[in-house]
Amino acid sequence: MDLSTDLPLLVASAAAALLGTLLLFGGKSSGRTILLTRRSHVKYAKKKVPQAAVDRALEAAILAPNHFLSEPWRFYQCGAETIKKFAALNADKADACLAVPGMMVVTLTSKHKLDEKLGLEDHAAVSCAVQNFMLSLHAEGLASKWMTGAMGIAPEKILEAVGAPEGEKMMAVVWFGYAGEKKATPPKRKLGVAGCYTKLA
Repeated sequence: MDLSTDLPLLVASAAAALLGTLLLFGGKSSGRTILLTRRSHVKYAKKKVPQAAVDRALEAAILAPNHFLSEPWRFYQCGAETIKKFAALNADKADACLAVPGMMVVTLTSKHKLDEKLGLEDHAAVSCAVQNFMLSLHAEGLASKWMTGAMGIAPEKILEAVGAPEGEKMMAVVWFGYAGEKKATPPKRKLGVAGCYTKLA
């Protein structure tokens, strides 16, 4: 990646994505507030999630920064029967799984290997899409959690359960719904800004 030419474009794309997200959910809260107050939740209320909110979150997701507009993301919204399949694949976490109102499996499809420049960019784009999806849900009062290994299910089994075609790679199982717990304080970062930031001349 040529930072002198690509970085301004990526920054502009990220800003446009966030602005698009804010516009999609009606600007009910500031972008910074949304970014700083989203938390991961594992407990959810037994309340139906409006499909319109999920649709808006998907619209926000696909506005993620995406070099060459390769659109490497695929989304699989899981209904009750699919969630039951997941529960059957891990008896230890079956109850927790069945208590989640909504799940979205997000996968990566790319023509490139993940150790190649364009493959890494596709991977990054899908990660941004997942974040956009969760931020949009949060803006509408919905909680979420990005699950991968914590599902305790092999990725290939998850892909099989949602009918993903060969070649797609699992990026996330996003749990979502109305929060059944309150979370106000973010976990403290070990490095903080000072530990990961260098200001150059």
